[in-house]
Amino acid sequence: MKKFILIIFTFLICSQKPAISGEVAMIGVVDGMICLDCQKKVTKELKAATGENDINVSWQEGVAFINFSGSTSFTEKDFKNVIEDAGFNVGKVAKIDQKIQDSKSGLVLLSKF
Repeated sequence: MKKFILIIFTFLICSQKPAISGEVAMIGVVDGMICLDCQKKVTKELKAATGENDINVSWQEGVAFINFSGSTSFTEKDFKNVIEDAGFNVGKVAKIDQKIQDSKSGLVLLSKF
């Protein structure tokens, strides 16, 4: 019986999420994208710079965002440099403490900064 309780207790402890998540997101306005190729270029450059896979870029909305899988040292300045080096202009950029679901909700969050 003690083993059973110990197993259940261990399972409950291990399955809990930490109170503070290391997950953050970054979103920025990208000016000058006019087509799908532009979108692909920005996506490729952000992936290369961050190593992250959860990157979304929308040329129609003029926005790019990254949902980081953990803590990151990638800054807003780094974001701007990557976008500018890819040949585009950057507007407002912000680090957000929650995951961004899509471009439109990301723009709503960005407008609060």
